[in-house]
Amino acid sequence: MTGVLTFSTPEARRLWQDFQRRLDRANRELDAAARADISAEAASHIRDAMEALDEGDELTRLQAAISSYGDLPAAPPAWRQPAAVVLHYGSILALGIAGIFVLIFLHMTVMEVFNPQGVGLWHYGQGDWSLSYEAQVGATEVLGGWFIPAMLTLSAVIAALLYALWRFAVAPGGPVSTWMKD
Repeated sequence: MTGVLTFSTPEARRLWQDFQRRLDRANRELDAAARADISAEAASHIRDAMEALDEGDELTRLQAAISSYGDLPAAPPAWRQPAAVVLHYGSILALGIAGIFVLIFLHMTVMEVFNPQGVGLWHYGQGDWSLSYEAQVGATEVLGGWFIPAMLTLSAVIAALLYALWRFAVAPGGPVSTWMKD
């Protein structure tokens, strides 16, 4: 059996190439030899089905033969893989930057234990805010004794969101990594 079919019209060639791409995509988990066997078997089935049809032009007979073979999953849209790459690497950047902020918040929480009068969230009279390791002149500390629970909660929420982003966009088994392979 051979997987090579030749067609005289460009429309039939395009349809056959699309069918082969969808067949390869549907069997991408198999090894190369198994994919080659399946492709040859499909070509044989399509050839036999086209020979059994006597009416219609080449394209019509090919369409009927492919529809008798059964539905194959369509290939993903062309924009999905580049978008997945951008999302993957953009997420890595976001994870790094946000991770640094989580570490800063945790460090400030530890430092609040050693310097409770200095570390805090400060509010200035003209509306500005400051997160600082030292007491700010002309500003009032907002959280007071709630600084440690607030920072731990904020760090935990951000860490959970970062983990969800990692699972979605960076993890090897995540959807974005899968999209990059399609």
